[in-house]
Amino acid sequence: MNRRSARLPQVSKVLRKNVLKISGFLALLGVLNLPGTAAQPRSAGEKKVETYYLMVFSNPVAGQEAEYNRWYSNSHQQDVVSIPGFKTAQRFVISDVQLRESKSLPKYVIIYKIETADLASVYAEVNRRIETGITVMSPAYDRANSINFTYRAIRPVVFPRGSSPDGHKGNAGGAAESRSQVYFQIVFSDPTAGLENEYNKWYDEHHELDVVSAPGFVEAQRFVLSDIQLGNKPPLAKYLVIYKIVSDDIGARFADYRRLAPSMSKSPAMGMSYGYTYKAMEPMIYGDRIRAERAKQKAASGSGAR
Repeated sequence: MNRRSARLPQVSKVLRKNVLKISGFLALLGVLNLPGTAAQPRSAGEKKVETYYLMVFSNPVAGQEAEYNRWYSNSHQQDVVSIPGFKTAQRFVISDVQLRESKSLPKYVIIYKIETADLASVYAEVNRRIETGITVMSPAYDRANSINFTYRAIRPVVFPRGSSPDGHKGNAGGAAESRSQVYFQIVFSDPTAGLENEYNKWYDEHHELDVVSAPGFVEAQRFVLSDIQLGNKPPLAKYLVIYKIVSDDIGARFADYRRLAPSMSKSPAMGMSYGYTYKAMEPMIYGDRIRAERAKQKAASGSGAR
């Protein structure tokens, strides 16, 4: 055997070692999911995280409005948003100026944003905390006449034509300017029977953009009724869109809208709809912050008891 052929087994051994090293490095990249590497697919049984809006419409018991608002603002919304899965909460009151007339809803609404892959478990925890007294309900809250609906986000947030998301980041939980007020135009609607696909196409490509491009409107998002509900009262409609308006003169903004409305796209696929204007009462609160604050308080009280 010559000297060259004698070295072949050694070369092969080195090559095998290098191949194993490279394979191990590539596998590590996959586990870490570093930038530039392929994302790991969800397992067959893993559920997708979805965004939901839980809207609770309610009134105070007659003669107890001050106590109702004290309890809601200082206690109840924090109790609810502290539950894992809840991201934000914000309270609203019906606006004196309405864009349109619809069947009546309660005076107050709180809108909770939830992000979860298991909404049923989140709502089971909501109910458990109420039933066990962890979440304290107030006698000032007219529970019998409150209604709530849960809708799942089906489209991303959209902005006026010609604008960008960066232009509205300052409006996340409040107004862009100190004198401006945040309003939500909440619209429930159904498609005409047999025209649901056309309805969604028209809403996505024309109507939502037409409306959100009116003066004062800053963003909008579309939702569909969730299969899982916290309450058991019938919903107003299958679909929901929430338009955010920031203005110091809502009447003038609605006058602008009515002036532009005749030129907006129309569709026979649009069926029955109901619209409501609610005014933000307070800044948005955040679940992560409330959970962190409560964990810190619990740790402090525990260390003090030693």
